[in-house]
Amino acid sequence: MTSPQTTGQHYDVAIAGAGIIGLATALFLREQGLSVVVFDKGAAAYEQSSRNWGWMRTISQDMAELSLALESRPLWRQWAQEADFGFRPCGLLSLATDGGEWSGLRSWLDHAAGRGLDARIAQSEEVARLLPQFRRPWAGAVFAPGDAGIEPDQAMHFLERKARAAGVAIVTGNAVKRIDISGGRAVGVQTETGFVAAEKIVIAAGIWSRWLCATLGIVLPQLRVTASVLRTTPVEGGPEVNVASSRYCLRRRSDGGYTVARRNSSLTHVTPDSLRFMRQYLPNYLRQKQLLRVRMGMNFFHEWRQERRFGPGRPNPFEDFRTCDPTPDIDTLKETFDHLKEDAPIFRSARIAGTWAGTIDVLPDALPVLSSVARYPGLFLATGFSAHGFGIGPASGRLMANIITGTASATAAAPFRLDRFHLNGD
Repeated sequence: MTSPQTTGQHYDVAIAGAGIIGLATALFLREQGLSVVVFDKGAAAYEQSSRNWGWMRTISQDMAELSLALESRPLWRQWAQEADFGFRPCGLLSLATDGGEWSGLRSWLDHAAGRGLDARIAQSEEVARLLPQFRRPWAGAVFAPGDAGIEPDQAMHFLERKARAAGVAIVTGNAVKRIDISGGRAVGVQTETGFVAAEKIVIAAGIWSRWLCATLGIVLPQLRVTASVLRTTPVEGGPEVNVASSRYCLRRRSDGGYTVARRNSSLTHVTPDSLRFMRQYLPNYLRQKQLLRVRMGMNFFHEWRQERRFGPGRPNPFEDFRTCDPTPDIDTLKETFDHLKEDAPIFRSARIAGTWAGTIDVLPDALPVLSSVARYPGLFLATGFSAHGFGIGPASGRLMANIITGTASATAAAPFRLDRFHLNGD
Protein backbone atom coordinates (compact mmCIF):
# COMPACT_ATOMS: atom_id res chain seq x y z
CA MET A 1 0.00 0.00 0.00
CA THR A 2 1.36 3.42 -0.93
CA SER A 3 -0.50 6.22 0.73
CA PRO A 4 -0.55 8.93 3.34
CA GLN A 5 -2.50 8.15 6.50
CA THR A 6 -6.15 8.73 5.58
CA THR A 7 -8.26 6.85 8.13
CA GLY A 8 -10.06 9.29 10.38
CA GLN A 9 -9.35 12.25 8.10
CA HIS A 10 -11.95 14.37 6.32
CA TYR A 11 -11.79 15.36 2.65
CA ASP A 12 -13.94 17.45 0.38
CA VAL A 13 -14.05 14.62 -2.17
CA ALA A 14 -13.20 10.90 -2.01
CA ILE A 15 -12.82 9.01 -5.31
CA ALA A 16 -12.96 5.24 -5.78
CA GLY A 17 -10.74 4.36 -8.74
CA ALA A 18 -7.30 5.64 -9.76
CA GLY A 19 -7.65 5.27 -13.52
CA ILE A 20 -7.49 8.19 -15.93
CA ILE A 21 -10.99 9.41 -15.05
CA GLY A 22 -10.48 9.25 -11.30
CA LEU A 23 -7.07 10.93 -11.44
CA ALA A 24 -8.11 13.60 -13.96
CA THR A 25 -11.20 14.41 -11.89
CA ALA A 26 -9.04 14.68 -8.77
CA LEU A 27 -6.55 16.96 -10.52
CA PHE A 28 -9.20 19.42 -11.69
CA LEU A 29 -10.89 19.38 -8.28
CA ARG A 30 -7.56 20.34 -6.70
CA GLU A 31 -7.27 23.21 -9.18
CA GLN A 32 -10.56 24.47 -7.70
CA GLY A 33 -9.07 24.27 -4.21
CA LEU A 34 -10.78 21.12 -2.89
CA SER A 35 -9.07 18.45 -0.80
CA VAL A 36 -9.20 15.09 -2.59
CA VAL A 37 -8.30 11.48 -1.80
CA VAL A 38 -8.29 8.70 -4.43
CA PHE A 39 -8.46 5.01 -3.49
CA ASP A 40 -7.67 2.00 -5.65
CA LYS A 41 -7.79 -1.68 -4.72
CA GLY A 42 -4.65 -2.31 -6.81
CA ALA A 43 -2.03 -0.13 -8.47
CA ALA A 44 -2.98 3.18 -10.03
CA ALA A 45 -4.10 2.84 -13.68
CA TYR A 46 -3.14 -0.83 -13.84
CA GLU A 47 -6.27 -1.85 -15.71
CA GLN A 48 -7.81 -0.39 -18.88
CA SER A 49 -6.30 3.10 -18.52
CA SER A 50 -2.85 1.71 -19.36
CA ARG A 51 -3.97 -1.15 -21.67
CA ASN A 52 -5.77 0.81 -24.39
CA TRP A 53 -4.56 1.54 -27.91
CA GLY A 54 -3.11 4.93 -27.04
CA TRP A 55 -5.26 7.06 -29.32
CA MET A 56 -6.44 10.62 -28.88
CA ARG A 57 -9.11 10.59 -31.60
CA THR A 58 -12.06 12.57 -32.83
CA ILE A 59 -13.07 10.46 -35.87
CA SER A 60 -16.21 8.37 -35.30
CA GLN A 61 -16.82 9.77 -31.83
CA ASP A 62 -20.47 9.97 -30.85
CA MET A 63 -21.76 13.53 -31.26
CA ALA A 64 -22.34 13.75 -27.51
CA GLU A 65 -18.66 12.91 -26.86
CA LEU A 66 -17.15 14.91 -29.69
CA SER A 67 -16.85 18.09 -27.61
CA LEU A 68 -14.96 16.12 -24.94
CA ALA A 69 -12.60 14.76 -27.61
CA LEU A 70 -11.94 18.24 -29.02
CA GLU A 71 -11.52 19.78 -25.55
CA SER A 72 -9.06 17.04 -24.58
CA ARG A 73 -6.69 17.90 -27.43
CA PRO A 74 -5.22 21.10 -25.91
CA LEU A 75 -5.09 19.48 -22.48
CA TRP A 76 -3.03 16.55 -23.82
CA ARG A 77 -0.76 19.02 -25.65
CA GLN A 78 -0.32 21.08 -22.49
CA TRP A 79 0.56 17.99 -20.46
CA ALA A 80 2.99 16.86 -23.18
CA GLN A 81 4.93 20.08 -22.65
CA GLU A 82 5.38 19.12 -19.00
CA ALA A 83 6.72 15.58 -19.60
CA ASP A 84 7.57 13.11 -22.35
CA PHE A 85 4.96 10.35 -22.48
CA GLY A 86 5.17 9.59 -26.18
CA PHE A 87 2.67 12.19 -27.35
CA ARG A 88 2.73 12.29 -31.18
CA PRO A 89 0.36 14.63 -33.09
CA CYS A 90 0.49 12.29 -36.08
CA GLY A 91 -3.17 12.35 -37.12
CA LEU A 92 -5.62 9.48 -37.57
CA LEU A 93 -6.58 7.99 -40.92
CA SER A 94 -9.84 6.03 -40.86
CA LEU A 95 -10.18 3.65 -43.83
CA ALA A 96 -13.29 2.03 -45.31
CA THR A 97 -12.92 -1.43 -46.83
CA ASP A 98 -16.25 -1.35 -48.69
CA GLY A 99 -19.15 0.87 -49.68
CA GLY A 100 -21.07 0.25 -46.49
CA GLU A 101 -18.20 1.37 -44.27
CA TRP A 102 -17.57 4.38 -46.49
CA SER A 103 -21.22 5.41 -46.26
CA GLY A 104 -20.95 5.23 -42.48
CA LEU A 105 -17.82 7.40 -42.39
CA ARG A 106 -19.32 10.03 -44.67
CA SER A 107 -22.51 10.09 -42.62
CA TRP A 108 -20.50 10.68 -39.45
CA LEU A 109 -18.53 13.46 -41.14
CA ASP A 110 -21.76 15.15 -42.27
CA HIS A 111 -23.19 15.02 -38.74
CA ALA A 112 -19.95 16.41 -37.28
CA ALA A 113 -19.86 19.39 -39.65
CA GLY A 114 -19.81 22.78 -37.96
CA ARG A 115 -18.44 21.51 -34.64
CA GLY A 116 -14.88 22.81 -35.06
CA LEU A 117 -13.54 19.50 -36.35
CA ASP A 118 -10.50 19.27 -38.63
CA ALA A 119 -11.46 15.85 -40.06
CA ARG A 120 -11.87 15.73 -43.82
CA ILE A 121 -12.23 13.28 -46.68
CA ALA A 122 -8.81 12.04 -47.79
CA GLN A 123 -8.55 11.50 -51.51
CA SER A 124 -6.65 8.50 -52.85
CA GLU A 125 -3.54 10.61 -53.51
CA GLU A 126 -3.40 11.73 -49.87
CA VAL A 127 -3.96 8.17 -48.63
CA ALA A 128 -1.07 7.01 -50.82
CA ARG A 129 1.12 9.79 -49.40
CA LEU A 130 0.23 8.94 -45.81
CA LEU A 131 0.46 5.17 -46.34
CA PRO A 132 3.04 4.50 -49.06
CA GLN A 133 3.76 1.12 -47.45
CA PHE A 134 0.23 -0.19 -48.11
CA ARG A 135 -0.99 -1.76 -51.34
CA ARG A 136 -4.64 -2.43 -50.54
CA PRO A 137 -7.29 -0.32 -52.34
CA TRP A 138 -9.75 1.41 -50.02
CA ALA A 139 -13.34 2.43 -50.65
CA GLY A 140 -12.74 5.79 -48.95
CA ALA A 141 -10.92 7.49 -46.10
CA VAL A 142 -11.30 10.28 -43.54
CA PHE A 143 -8.25 12.01 -42.04
CA ALA A 144 -8.04 14.06 -38.82
CA PRO A 145 -4.58 15.69 -38.70
CA GLY A 146 -5.08 16.91 -35.11
CA ASP A 147 -5.59 13.45 -33.63
CA ALA A 148 -2.61 11.91 -31.85
CA GLY A 149 -0.88 8.87 -30.43
CA ILE A 150 0.16 8.49 -26.79
CA GLU A 151 1.94 5.83 -24.73
CA PRO A 152 -0.82 5.00 -22.21
CA ASP A 153 1.35 3.55 -19.45
CA GLN A 154 3.77 6.49 -19.58
CA ALA A 155 0.92 8.99 -19.69
CA MET A 156 -0.70 7.42 -16.64
CA HIS A 157 2.55 7.49 -14.67
CA PHE A 158 2.79 11.18 -15.54
CA LEU A 159 -0.81 11.87 -14.49
CA GLU A 160 -0.32 10.08 -11.18
CA ARG A 161 2.79 12.15 -10.46
CA LYS A 162 1.03 15.35 -11.50
CA ALA A 163 -1.94 14.65 -9.27
CA ARG A 164 0.29 13.87 -6.29
CA ALA A 165 2.30 17.05 -6.88
CA ALA A 166 -0.96 19.02 -6.90
CA GLY A 167 -1.79 17.66 -3.45
CA VAL A 168 -4.09 14.76 -4.27
CA ALA A 169 -3.80 11.92 -1.73
CA ILE A 170 -3.56 8.68 -3.75
CA VAL A 171 -4.06 5.46 -1.79
CA THR A 172 -3.24 2.27 -3.69
CA GLY A 173 -3.73 -1.32 -2.57
CA ASN A 174 -6.70 -0.27 -0.43
CA ALA A 175 -10.17 -1.16 -1.71
CA VAL A 176 -13.27 0.90 -1.11
CA LYS A 177 -15.70 -1.72 0.21
CA ARG A 178 -18.81 0.45 0.39
CA ILE A 179 -20.12 4.00 0.50
CA ASP A 180 -21.44 5.17 3.87
CA ILE A 181 -24.85 6.86 3.93
CA SER A 182 -26.12 8.96 6.81
CA GLY A 183 -29.27 11.05 6.85
CA GLY A 184 -29.95 10.00 3.27
CA ARG A 185 -26.69 11.37 1.84
CA ALA A 186 -23.21 10.01 1.12
CA VAL A 187 -20.83 10.92 3.93
CA GLY A 188 -17.72 8.81 3.39
CA VAL A 189 -16.19 5.51 2.31
CA GLN A 190 -15.39 2.32 4.18
CA THR A 191 -12.01 1.05 3.00
CA GLU A 192 -9.99 -1.99 4.01
CA THR A 193 -8.23 0.11 6.62
CA GLY A 194 -11.18 2.05 7.98
CA PHE A 195 -13.62 4.90 7.45
CA VAL A 196 -12.73 8.10 5.60
CA ALA A 197 -15.20 11.00 5.72
CA ALA A 198 -15.88 13.16 2.69
CA GLU A 199 -18.45 15.73 1.62
CA LYS A 200 -18.76 14.12 -1.80
CA ILE A 201 -17.99 10.64 -3.13
CA VAL A 202 -17.18 9.66 -6.73
CA ILE A 203 -17.37 6.10 -8.06
CA ALA A 204 -14.89 6.00 -10.96
CA ALA A 205 -13.95 2.35 -10.67
CA GLY A 206 -14.25 1.21 -14.29
CA ILE A 207 -15.61 -2.34 -14.56
CA TRP A 208 -15.95 -2.50 -10.77
CA SER A 209 -18.36 0.44 -10.64
CA ARG A 210 -21.39 -1.79 -11.21
CA TRP A 211 -20.67 -3.83 -8.09
CA LEU A 212 -19.78 -0.81 -5.96
CA CYS A 213 -23.10 0.75 -6.96
CA ALA A 214 -24.79 -2.51 -5.99
CA THR A 215 -23.61 -2.06 -2.41
CA LEU A 216 -26.12 0.82 -2.26
CA GLY A 217 -28.83 -0.84 -4.31
CA ILE A 218 -28.13 1.48 -7.26
CA VAL A 219 -28.73 -0.11 -10.66
CA LEU A 220 -25.97 0.71 -13.16
CA PRO A 221 -26.56 -1.15 -16.47
CA GLN A 222 -22.88 -1.72 -17.08
CA LEU A 223 -21.38 -4.78 -18.79
CA ARG A 224 -17.84 -5.91 -19.52
CA VAL A 225 -16.14 -6.37 -22.89
CA THR A 226 -12.67 -7.82 -23.39
CA ALA A 227 -10.36 -6.47 -26.11
CA SER A 228 -6.97 -7.92 -27.09
CA VAL A 229 -3.88 -6.03 -28.31
CA LEU A 230 -0.41 -6.88 -29.60
CA ARG A 231 2.81 -4.97 -30.05
CA THR A 232 5.37 -5.63 -32.74
CA THR A 233 9.12 -5.49 -32.90
CA PRO A 234 10.48 -2.25 -34.44
CA VAL A 235 9.60 -1.59 -38.08
CA GLU A 236 11.93 0.70 -40.02
CA GLY A 237 10.11 3.04 -42.40
CA GLY A 238 6.61 2.15 -41.19
CA PRO A 239 3.63 4.54 -41.24
CA GLU A 240 3.69 7.56 -38.95
CA VAL A 241 -0.06 8.14 -38.97
CA ASN A 242 -2.48 6.22 -36.73
CA VAL A 243 -4.61 3.86 -38.83
CA ALA A 244 -8.18 2.67 -38.19
CA SER A 245 -9.94 0.01 -40.25
CA SER A 246 -12.06 -3.08 -39.73
CA ARG A 247 -9.05 -5.23 -40.71
CA TYR A 248 -6.62 -3.72 -38.19
CA CYS A 249 -5.88 -0.60 -36.17
CA LEU A 250 -2.34 0.54 -35.43
CA ARG A 251 -0.24 3.18 -33.72
CA ARG A 252 3.49 3.71 -34.02
CA ARG A 253 5.10 3.30 -30.61
CA SER A 254 7.98 5.24 -29.09
CA ASP A 255 10.14 2.09 -29.31
CA GLY A 256 9.71 1.91 -33.11
CA GLY A 257 7.25 -0.97 -33.00
CA TYR A 258 3.48 -0.79 -33.42
CA THR A 259 0.48 -1.35 -31.21
CA VAL A 260 -1.96 -3.41 -33.31
CA ALA A 261 -5.57 -4.39 -32.60
CA ARG A 262 -8.89 -4.84 -34.35
CA ARG A 263 -12.02 -2.87 -33.61
CA ASN A 264 -14.45 -5.67 -34.55
CA SER A 265 -12.94 -8.34 -32.32
CA SER A 266 -14.14 -7.39 -28.82
CA LEU A 267 -15.54 -10.27 -26.80
CA THR A 268 -18.33 -10.38 -24.22
CA HIS A 269 -19.64 -13.36 -22.28
CA VAL A 270 -23.28 -13.96 -21.47
CA THR A 271 -23.74 -13.23 -17.76
CA PRO A 272 -26.71 -12.63 -15.47
CA ASP A 273 -26.33 -8.91 -16.16
CA SER A 274 -26.47 -9.59 -19.92
CA LEU A 275 -29.95 -11.02 -19.45
CA ARG A 276 -30.92 -8.45 -16.84
CA PHE A 277 -30.13 -5.53 -19.15
CA MET A 278 -31.04 -7.13 -22.47
CA ARG A 279 -33.77 -4.58 -23.18
CA GLN A 280 -31.32 -1.69 -22.77
CA TYR A 281 -28.54 -3.24 -24.86
CA LEU A 282 -30.43 -4.93 -27.68
CA PRO A 283 -31.01 -1.87 -29.93
CA ASN A 284 -27.34 -0.84 -29.93
CA TYR A 285 -26.18 -4.45 -30.33
CA LEU A 286 -28.37 -4.96 -33.40
CA ARG A 287 -26.89 -1.81 -34.96
CA GLN A 288 -23.27 -2.77 -34.23
CA LYS A 289 -23.27 -6.54 -33.84
CA GLN A 290 -20.44 -6.85 -36.36
CA LEU A 291 -18.17 -5.14 -33.80
CA LEU A 292 -18.79 -7.62 -30.97
CA ARG A 293 -18.57 -11.37 -30.45
CA VAL A 294 -20.80 -12.96 -27.81
CA ARG A 295 -19.94 -16.25 -26.10
CA MET A 296 -21.80 -18.60 -23.80
CA GLY A 297 -19.90 -20.53 -21.15
CA MET A 298 -19.06 -20.97 -17.50
CA ASN A 299 -18.62 -17.21 -17.10
CA PHE A 300 -22.38 -17.00 -16.51
CA PHE A 301 -22.12 -19.10 -13.33
CA HIS A 302 -18.83 -17.47 -12.29
CA GLU A 303 -20.42 -14.00 -12.46
CA TRP A 304 -23.56 -15.25 -10.72
CA ARG A 305 -21.49 -16.54 -7.78
CA GLN A 306 -19.46 -13.32 -7.64
CA GLU A 307 -22.41 -10.94 -7.66
CA ARG A 308 -23.99 -12.76 -4.72
CA ARG A 309 -21.02 -11.58 -2.64
CA PHE A 310 -21.73 -7.90 -3.26
CA GLY A 311 -24.54 -5.70 -2.04
CA PRO A 312 -26.05 -3.99 1.01
CA GLY A 313 -25.10 -5.84 4.19
CA ARG A 314 -22.70 -8.18 2.38
CA PRO A 315 -18.91 -8.54 2.76
CA ASN A 316 -18.24 -6.81 -0.60
CA PRO A 317 -14.80 -8.44 -1.03
CA PHE A 318 -13.24 -6.01 -3.51
CA GLU A 319 -9.85 -6.83 -2.01
CA ASP A 320 -10.17 -10.31 -3.55
CA PHE A 321 -9.97 -8.76 -7.02
CA ARG A 322 -6.81 -6.66 -7.00
CA THR A 323 -6.34 -6.76 -10.76
CA CYS A 324 -8.35 -7.61 -13.84
CA ASP A 325 -5.86 -9.36 -16.11
CA PRO A 326 -7.74 -11.22 -18.86
CA THR A 327 -6.13 -13.65 -21.27
CA PRO A 328 -5.62 -12.17 -24.77
CA ASP A 329 -7.29 -13.78 -27.78
CA ILE A 330 -4.13 -14.99 -29.53
CA ASP A 331 -5.91 -16.48 -32.56
CA THR A 332 -7.66 -13.20 -33.37
CA LEU A 333 -4.44 -11.24 -32.85
CA LYS A 334 -2.52 -13.51 -35.20
CA GLU A 335 -5.25 -13.19 -37.82
CA THR A 336 -5.19 -9.40 -37.46
CA PHE A 337 -1.40 -9.33 -37.82
CA ASP A 338 -1.65 -11.53 -40.92
CA HIS A 339 -4.11 -9.03 -42.46
CA LEU A 340 -1.65 -6.23 -41.76
CA LYS A 341 1.27 -8.10 -43.33
CA GLU A 342 -0.86 -8.93 -46.36
CA ASP A 343 -1.81 -5.28 -46.92
CA ALA A 344 1.55 -3.74 -45.94
CA PRO A 345 4.52 -6.01 -46.81
CA ILE A 346 6.85 -3.81 -44.75
CA PHE A 347 5.44 -5.57 -41.66
CA ARG A 348 6.42 -9.04 -42.86
CA SER A 349 9.81 -8.76 -41.19
CA ALA A 350 8.24 -7.78 -37.87
CA ARG A 351 7.40 -10.19 -35.07
CA ILE A 352 4.86 -10.13 -32.27
CA ALA A 353 6.80 -8.84 -29.27
CA GLY A 354 3.98 -9.04 -26.73
CA THR A 355 0.23 -9.39 -26.23
CA TRP A 356 -2.25 -8.29 -23.61
CA ALA A 357 -5.96 -7.77 -23.02
CA GLY A 358 -8.10 -5.29 -21.15
CA THR A 359 -11.65 -5.36 -19.85
CA ILE A 360 -13.78 -2.40 -20.89
CA ASP A 361 -16.71 -0.94 -18.95
CA VAL A 362 -19.58 -0.40 -21.39
CA LEU A 363 -23.07 1.09 -21.18
CA PRO A 364 -26.08 0.50 -23.47
CA ASP A 365 -25.66 3.67 -25.54
CA ALA A 366 -21.82 3.55 -25.45
CA LEU A 367 -21.75 6.89 -23.61
CA PRO A 368 -20.33 7.29 -20.11
CA VAL A 369 -22.15 8.28 -16.95
CA LEU A 370 -20.82 11.55 -15.55
CA SER A 371 -23.53 12.32 -13.06
CA SER A 372 -24.83 12.89 -9.59
CA VAL A 373 -27.03 10.16 -8.08
CA ALA A 374 -30.46 11.56 -7.26
CA ARG A 375 -31.18 9.01 -4.53
CA TYR A 376 -28.11 9.94 -2.48
CA PRO A 377 -26.99 13.58 -2.46
CA GLY A 378 -23.22 13.82 -2.40
CA LEU A 379 -22.73 10.69 -4.53
CA PHE A 380 -21.47 10.86 -8.13
CA LEU A 381 -20.61 8.38 -10.91
CA ALA A 382 -17.92 8.62 -13.58
CA THR A 383 -17.82 5.32 -15.46
CA GLY A 384 -18.89 3.36 -18.54
CA PHE A 385 -16.59 4.98 -21.09
CA SER A 386 -16.98 2.08 -23.53
CA ALA A 387 -13.34 2.12 -24.76
CA HIS A 388 -13.33 5.91 -25.34
CA GLY A 389 -12.13 7.01 -21.91
CA PHE A 390 -8.40 7.39 -22.43
CA GLY A 391 -8.46 9.88 -25.29
CA ILE A 392 -11.27 12.00 -23.81
CA GLY A 393 -10.07 11.50 -20.24
CA PRO A 394 -8.68 15.01 -19.61
CA ALA A 395 -11.84 16.89 -20.62
CA SER A 396 -14.04 14.24 -19.00
CA GLY A 397 -12.20 14.73 -15.71
CA ARG A 398 -12.65 18.48 -15.96
CA LEU A 399 -16.37 18.12 -16.72
CA MET A 400 -16.77 15.68 -13.81
CA ALA A 401 -15.02 18.10 -11.47
CA ASN A 402 -17.37 20.87 -12.60
CA ILE A 403 -20.42 18.64 -12.10
CA ILE A 404 -19.25 17.93 -8.55
CA THR A 405 -18.71 21.62 -7.77
CA GLY A 406 -21.95 22.65 -9.48
CA THR A 407 -20.23 24.78 -12.12
CA ALA A 408 -20.90 22.56 -15.18
CA SER A 409 -23.43 23.81 -17.71
CA ALA A 410 -26.62 21.79 -17.95
CA THR A 411 -26.06 21.37 -21.69
CA ALA A 412 -22.59 19.86 -21.25
CA ALA A 413 -23.71 17.45 -18.52
CA ALA A 414 -27.09 16.38 -19.94
CA PRO A 415 -25.99 13.54 -22.28
CA PHE A 416 -24.19 11.76 -19.46
CA ARG A 417 -26.79 11.74 -16.69
CA LEU A 418 -27.52 8.44 -14.91
CA ASP A 419 -31.26 9.00 -15.00
CA ARG A 420 -31.33 8.59 -18.81
CA PHE A 421 -31.63 4.84 -18.17
CA HIS A 422 -34.68 5.19 -15.84
CA LEU A 423 -33.60 2.26 -13.65
CA ASN A 424 -33.46 3.88 -10.22
CA GLY A 425 -36.94 5.29 -9.77
CA ASP A 426 -36.05 8.46 -11.67
